[in-house]
Amino acid sequence: MKIKEWFKTLLSGMAIGFGSAVPGVSGGTIAVILGIYEKIIWAVSHLFKHFKEAFRVLLPTLLGIALALVPTIYLMDKALNGLLFAVICVFAGFIIGSIPGIKDEVKDVKPTYKHIICLVIAGLIAIGLGVGSVLAKTDVSSYFYAAPVWFYFVLIPVGFIASVALVVPGLSGGMILLLIGFYTPFIEVTTDTVKNCLSGDWSGFGSLVAMFGCFLIGILLGFYFISKLMHFLLAKYHDLTFYAIIGFVLGSVIALFYNFEIYGYYVMWSLGGQGYLKMYIEIPLGVVLLIGACILSYLLVRYKRKVEFKKEAVEE
Repeated sequence: MKIKEWFKTLLSGMAIGFGSAVPGVSGGTIAVILGIYEKIIWAVSHLFKHFKEAFRVLLPTLLGIALALVPTIYLMDKALNGLLFAVICVFAGFIIGSIPGIKDEVKDVKPTYKHIICLVIAGLIAIGLGVGSVLAKTDVSSYFYAAPVWFYFVLIPVGFIASVALVVPGLSGGMILLLIGFYTPFIEVTTDTVKNCLSGDWSGFGSLVAMFGCFLIGILLGFYFISKLMHFLLAKYHDLTFYAIIGFVLGSVIALFYNFEIYGYYVMWSLGGQGYLKMYIEIPLGVVLLIGACILSYLLVRYKRKVEFKKEAVEE
């Protein structure tokens, strides 16, 4: 791989990392837009058969993703501090605007009862993640700071689940982490640890590195196995798979507004907690941001369509 192409892949990886870290933005969709999606899937699927070629693609991609996570986490920490509802509206807007892009995959398919069943079940699963996090009161923030040994192993399957967004266009890893209650605590412990390190306190640095290491192991495992699974599902059940994806995305919009983290925000909101905008200010602000994010996301979908149209024209 030439130096110019290597850096181009690195920058593409950074864009994918940003998309994966922001709930509502799909890293997989960004990969499609940048024209690197098929290369990544090929590299993962042929990692052992053609290790050198695959490694040349995956190394700059994964490095770019890692580099993008640091500034993205910092920005998201600032955004989530006292403006959670407005930020959730942005996430929801990105998701809603991306739905037409997912529907493109089945635009010529007349839905049957099987398609509808897959859509409904997937939607209910997404909603169930949000409702279940409220009922189970899944506040894991204390474990991030206490860092018991068993918690590091929990982050491996969490990373595995989040890796879905890197493989399936239209799904967001950040969104999935938000629904299961791991998104905000991960961001908070990262920013707090970095601040402590800058002030000379490195006591939590090793723990943070270990957490990211376990999380990365889960992502890599998920990236590999889910790529294989998606290859099988798309080959055997293409239409049913994409209807399930659409259902999950639609259900996640509802779940974004009802999960453990946002529920706690509603409580503080009603009590007039310090640092929180009033309802009559934040709700209209959220609506405006939702519409803006929806438009921006849809423009990305339209750009993706143009990229794919040009590619098909060249192939013909």
